[in-house]
Amino acid sequence: MSHTPAANFQIVILSDNYFLWLGLKSAISTMMAPRPDIFWISEVSPESILRMREQVMKSSVHHWLVFTEASRINDIQIYLPSERVSVMPDNLTVSQLMLRLSSEDFTCTRVPDATLTRSELRVCTLISKGISLVRIAQLLNKSPKTIYTHKRNAMTKFHCHNLAEFHRKICLLEQQSLYL
Repeated sequence: MSHTPAANFQIVILSDNYFLWLGLKSAISTMMAPRPDIFWISEVSPESILRMREQVMKSSVHHWLVFTEASRINDIQIYLPSERVSVMPDNLTVSQLMLRLSSEDFTCTRVPDATLTRSELRVCTLISKGISLVRIAQLLNKSPKTIYTHKRNAMTKFHCHNLAEFHRKICLLEQQSLYL
């Protein structure tokens, strides 16, 4: 049985796959002592991801492990603070899972700057509402060049190559008004 550092972490299974939740719950229970809390969020939607972000930000829990489908990892980790959340794919082998869980920081391959800053989130939220960059600059009392830079940085972090891709990804922020 592998022992992890102080159990100041929580595990979330963000997937509509019941068998993923059941399998991870069973495997993690036998691999870790003390056993962490394991939660299942079966509805993977923009709203559930944003609610999870709010919960992570408000929580006193030091670290969160989020398991989700490998195809969703980049989209999900953009919204979660990388210093507190490790997003892991659902397709890890048992040995890979054991290796990650035994690591002090639950090491996961991640782009170090993948999380949007508060300013970038604010700009993306306003863009998703159809507000122009010039108008956003006026609203936030910033220069248009600063707003453009925030947009460019967000596009880079989203791994977007064009505006259509960027707008598709920021639609997740449409209903979020926390940072306005």
